[in-house]
Amino acid sequence: MDLLKKEFYKIHLKYSRRKTFKKVALNSKLSKKEYDSYLNEFKSNGIVVIKSYFSQEAEEILKNYDYFFKKIEKDDKDYKRIFSLSIKEPLFQSVLDSNILQMLCEYTGTQQYLRASPALNITYPGFSDITSKNIGETKYKDGGFANFYHLDTPNLRQYHILLKDVGMDDPHMLFARKSNKKYFGLHYRIASEEYVNANYEITHCIGPKGTVYVFDGGSGLHRMYATEKNYRMTMDIMFTPGNSILKDSCPIVNLGEMKFEGFDDLQKESLRFLK
Repeated sequence: MDLLKKEFYKIHLKYSRRKTFKKVALNSKLSKKEYDSYLNEFKSNGIVVIKSYFSQEAEEILKNYDYFFKKIEKDDKDYKRIFSLSIKEPLFQSVLDSNILQMLCEYTGTQQYLRASPALNITYPGFSDITSKNIGETKYKDGGFANFYHLDTPNLRQYHILLKDVGMDDPHMLFARKSNKKYFGLHYRIASEEYVNANYEITHCIGPKGTVYVFDGGSGLHRMYATEKNYRMTMDIMFTPGNSILKDSCPIVNLGEMKFEGFDDLQKESLRFLK
């Protein structure tokens, strides 16, 4: 099994494209001072949380995809994600934000490419948080919630937009700050609660609706913090330097109809492998 995992990583790394990127002008949502501050925090910790950054877009997402979000029932405790979205071009331009995209490019030093269509996500665990000491004693070992510290696909960087207010008593992501600085080996992709708590400070990805958290999930340890009663709603947008593109399984269904008027060069290049 270890050999298979090593080969899995080798394949991903081999086909990771490493293309330089061209900087674009920041849009009006951030000043240069704010951008530099967030970028430095991202580079230092592997994660940055920007409160209310997408507050306007969050309202549009909820309105456009009410069919997905309006049927959340108290007994409907599950992890649901929907890709292959039909998305209006102005909204797509807004959520494919060039400030955040450029931050990802500067973090990696390479052009980042959209891996798949933006995804809608509902996280409704229906159980209280479980530590690594007892996670194997319960039926909630994972269940799709990834509630143990782990790494994602190699080279996967992403940002999530909160579509409802999320506090400490709601399900939310925990990220081990600076764990992205450590090389865990080709086949070590999980870590215990005890190890993480002993070695890292934790960022809680919480905030008001529209908050965005940008993180290096391919190199930094993170997990879902579960709560029994509440749920989280997000739009998730994922990037790689060119590997693991999900063009066939998770396409943007109306991408070919878009004219991309108003999209800057960085945004257009990020779509190269999905067109």
